[in-house]
Amino acid sequence: MTYTPKRWIRLGLGAALLGTAGLSACGGEGGEAGETAIASPAGAAQSGEMAGEMGEGEGGEGAVAPLDPALLVPVDQRAAMIASEAAVGAALSRAGERDAAAGHFRLAISEIKPGGLSRLVEKGLDPDLFDAAVEALEDGAGPLETETAVAAVETNVDELQANAGGDTVELIIFLMKRCENAYRSGVTFSNEIDNPVAYQKAWGYAVTAQELANKLDPEEASGLQLELKMLVLMWPAEGPVSGDVPAPPSTFLSQLSRIGLELSTLE
Repeated sequence: MTYTPKRWIRLGLGAALLGTAGLSACGGEGGEAGETAIASPAGAAQSGEMAGEMGEGEGGEGAVAPLDPALLVPVDQRAAMIASEAAVGAALSRAGERDAAAGHFRLAISEIKPGGLSRLVEKGLDPDLFDAAVEALEDGAGPLETETAVAAVETNVDELQANAGGDTVELIIFLMKRCENAYRSGVTFSNEIDNPVAYQKAWGYAVTAQELANKLDPEEASGLQLELKMLVLMWPAEGPVSGDVPAPPSTFLSQLSRIGLELSTLE
């Protein structure tokens, strides 16, 4: 097994050490900030995005307006984030959790201000389809109408990701960092879900990373594909549904470290 220094730098030493830094940070305190077992492949963009997502709001007179996060994050990464939210929305919709599903479809778009949508729309994003899915879920549309609206979003997300492009391995690293951050925020070290939305987001990042990995050559990425499959299996087959007992954070971080090791072997 060959380990690429470039990958080690981007993954972070913690990925090889079972996410030790992550273990001490678990418990939901600090949200999605702090050290992670898998480091971001685009630190500056990630920092800007987090500042945008956590610091949005109306400023006082003379205050500098916060930058739109969509202008700070590369299109391929933003597309992957939207795909993750859409995956959660679709899974929860099919599990009958309509309100939670609508919330994730709304989150997929609402975190991006109107001015930041243009790059994504150019790549095929159709925000109206997300609005239609939210409307169907919240207005009590029938199963067929709801599923049609949800499936339309999924098709649109596939188109968006195909057009946005990006390096698959780098996108998986990006998603794994966000998955870890969300899990930390959602699950306490005593193994309780104290932020359901963050816990659901973590599943979305994991399953989107798995889908990306499955597009890689199995001869080169079979180990990564297996480890991502094992990560997704930490949630129920239906997705991040209510009533689930989460995997212990130590188990979750240990699995992330194995994914990190596999990622480090890929060019």
